[in-house]
Amino acid sequence: MIYMTCMGALVVLQWLMVKAVLTLPIFGYKCDTKTKLKDESVLARQQKETLRLFVFLGSGGHTGEMLRLLQNYEKTLLAAKNEIYVGYSDDASLAAFQRLEKKFSDVKVSYIRFGKAREVGSSKLQSLVSIARTLLQSIQSLTWLKYQFLGQSHLVLLNGPGTCCVISYWLKLLEILTCTRSKILYVESLARTDSLSLTGKLLYPIVDEFVVQWEELHTHYERSKCFGILV
Repeated sequence: MIYMTCMGALVVLQWLMVKAVLTLPIFGYKCDTKTKLKDESVLARQQKETLRLFVFLGSGGHTGEMLRLLQNYEKTLLAAKNEIYVGYSDDASLAAFQRLEKKFSDVKVSYIRFGKAREVGSSKLQSLVSIARTLLQSIQSLTWLKYQFLGQSHLVLLNGPGTCCVISYWLKLLEILTCTRSKILYVESLARTDSLSLTGKLLYPIVDEFVVQWEELHTHYERSKCFGILV
């Protein structure tokens, strides 16, 4: 009974956060229905100052695509003057990025570990405690990250999975509280050719730029942008 009550409270809290983010005019966008394919992505725009970049390694295929994305646009994203904050939740993703980091030793890198909401085989009570602990830790880390971004040129680059929803919605909520903006760019997985992932559907209304990699998918979502295959 206590478990169901707590879970219900978490659902209500999440719903209220989503409603707040989606309804406040501070996030008003103009949908550009005339967006066309270009030879290079928004990621390739020349940076004139130090860029503070946050990326989240979502494990497995998500991590693989993120690493390829960083390498494909290394002149912009991994420039020596940049500062990179790397979020991760598993050791394999951390090790994969550290191997890449060795090739760009002049880049300043900070790591932020995000706990997993639930471990396989956990009981309901253990899962509830884990979810609450992970949520609080994530909020603390993201609030610190937001502070690092204040007054600086920055970019939050995401490509899934579900943890990206916590990251995006909390940063958007902090926008309301601090009257600042967080530049969030979400790149949908290459595997999504004709429909969005669940994470993509949840983030589509709120991120600053939503990029898909297939023209077929772009035609169904007018807020999206397509620059071809990026990874």
